[in-house]
Amino acid sequence: MISNRDKVAFGEVADHYHSNKILFGFKYFKNWLLELLASNAPVPSWRAKFHRMRGVNIGKNVYVGYNVVFDRIHPELITIGDYAEIGDRCILSAHTRGSLTTRQAYPRTMAPIKIGRGVSVNPGCIITQGVEIGENSIIGIGSVVTRDISPNSLALGYPARVIKKLEGVGELQT
Repeated sequence: MISNRDKVAFGEVADHYHSNKILFGFKYFKNWLLELLASNAPVPSWRAKFHRMRGVNIGKNVYVGYNVVFDRIHPELITIGDYAEIGDRCILSAHTRGSLTTRQAYPRTMAPIKIGRGVSVNPGCIITQGVEIGENSIIGIGSVVTRDISPNSLALGYPARVIKKLEGVGELQT
């Protein structure tokens, strides 16, 4: 059963994106269903394929772990380079919502997320809107990335900070 509060939130979100509420509802339902399939697919390439179908820009040979949440409203704002790895239970959010009562102080915004080629995002990380992670970087387990990470870096923590520059990375081992 949909409460009045849910009706207000759904209508407000659809209006914000200048979308027909019915079309917005179908798009959201499609993305929800594909995300559910991706989260539980037993084969990593299937998980990547379902997320691509949602609109996430995923390169070749990308590993996507279980229960990864790519932005549910704007998956198209997320780009993941070739050979990257996104660990289990990571969250990549390309927008902020703010509640109806705090909109003045915390407005609704959105910005793309770019994960470079060969990046390893370990399990449980959160990556916020507007972040770019440079090629061949490693993000430590459970880190929260709120700003750009330069290429060939090891970053970890809350908020994530570069703690080491990586040398001799970037070549594919054959």
